Amino acid sequence: MRVNVDLRLKDVPGQLIKALEPISVNEGNIVGVVHNHDLVTGGRISVNVTFEYKDQRALDAIFSAWKERGVEVVKMGEIFRTFAAEYLMVGDLAHSTLRAITEGIEKMEGVETIDLQYSLSTSTANKSVLLLVNVRNKDKVKEIDDYLKSRSKRNDFLLIRGMGV
Repeated sequence: MRVNVDLRLKDVPGQLIKALEPISVNEGNIVGVVHNHDLVTGGRISVNVTFEYKDQRALDAIFSAWKERGVEVVKMGEIFRTFAAEYLMVGDLAHSTLRAITEGIEKMEGVETIDLQYSLSTSTANKSVLLLVNVRNKDKVKEIDDYLKSRSKRNDFLLIRGMGV
C-alpha cells in the first residue's frame, strides 16, 4: 500500500533522518519527500512523505518509532493506484441500457470512477458511447470486460475494447 503523511519535525539538525529511517528499517519504500524548511511553526517544520509499506505491522512499527522520536503526524491519507480501461460502445443504446450498465459497474468492488461520453446523430439510430473506468485492482478489468461483453450480446451493440491495461 502507498500512504502520504504530513509530519512536523523539530527544527534541529538530524530530524529528517530520524523521520525517514523508520520507513527504511521496516521495509518501506520512500517515493517522495517535500521538506518545507522555510515554514517554521512552534519550533517545528513541515515535511510531506509518500511511501509504500508491506503490511499493517510495518506501518504500526513506523508510527511507533515516530512517536518515540517525537515526530508529529499531522495528517495521513492512503493513496491508491488505479488502472484505466476504455470501451467504445456503438449501436442503438437507450438511456435505460446505459443506466443499467453503469449501475452494474458501480456495484463492482474496487471501481473508483466511471466516465461516460455520449454521442448521437439525428440521421441514424446508432449512438456511440466512450466508457472510461478506473479500478484499484488490475484483475477487476477482466470482470468489467466480461460484464460488458455479456451486455453487448444481450443488447446487440458493438463493443470495442481499448488497448490499455
